[in-house]
Amino acid sequence: MIVHVAAALIYREGRLLAARRADGGQDGKWELPGGKIEEGEKPVEALRREVREELGCELGTAWLYDTVEHDYTDFHLAMDCFVCQLPAGAEPSPHQDVHSELRWLSRDDLFDVEWLPADVTLMRSLSYYWDEAFADQLL
Repeated sequence: MIVHVAAALIYREGRLLAARRADGGQDGKWELPGGKIEEGEKPVEALRREVREELGCELGTAWLYDTVEHDYTDFHLAMDCFVCQLPAGAEPSPHQDVHSELRWLSRDDLFDVEWLPADVTLMRSLSYYWDEAFADQLL
């Protein structure tokens, strides 16, 4: 079974937003905000909907950074990862049923949290390409 999701690399003031899971078999581990892409939905539309539902805010700019593929025990994950910004004044807050905590991580702090397995691969890439991914002209 393939699960297709969209994930937000939300960047602000030199930091990336990470979310700690509050539910499911991976609770306590960290991930990027986002979620499943519904039938007939474009990945960026799903991303905007999920961020609105999970964080209570809208997304500004969003562009595709990478698609991560990962085999979990009971499904294959295809995760479209978008570099994003929040509009001025937007302040995300975790929806307690989904995330118990949010944290802004600098490039040097990326591995201070325990990421879900699919996110680890992405964070390795992102730590290397940080400056290029979050270049001002792209955001």
